[in-house]
Amino acid sequence: MSKSAIYTTNTTAPTIAVDGIIPVGTTTRRYGCNIRQDGNAITICGQGYYLVNVSATVTPAAAGTVSVTAQKDGVAIVGATGSETVAAAATAVNIGITAIVRNACGCDISILSFILGGGAAVVDNFAVTVEKL
Repeated sequence: MSKSAIYTTNTTAPTIAVDGIIPVGTTTRRYGCNIRQDGNAITICGQGYYLVNVSATVTPAAAGTVSVTAQKDGVAIVGATGSETVAAAATAVNIGITAIVRNACGCDISILSFILGGGAAVVDNFAVTVEKL
């Protein structure tokens, strides 16, 4: 079993539409061959368990609840949604997510992506770490 890890960051503050994919930004650190960035997503390769941590600073365009959901192969990961409610527009909130995902066999390749929910928002900072356990 090999160890692999990736740390991606996006500090460009993109405006994301509701139900839009949040870009993971650029690879800041990477180790090993099981995890890599592919555009706006992260690819995990090989059998095993992977720990996913997300920290997002989000500024919604309107009052209400804003959320970030982690997806594996386009399907929401059970329990991997974080949300915050703001009383006024342009109020920044921090949303964190922690989850463990699994690839069942050695030939499995999965795509991790992150979706903004609730309403349009500026994602001021978005940091993702994925580690093969």
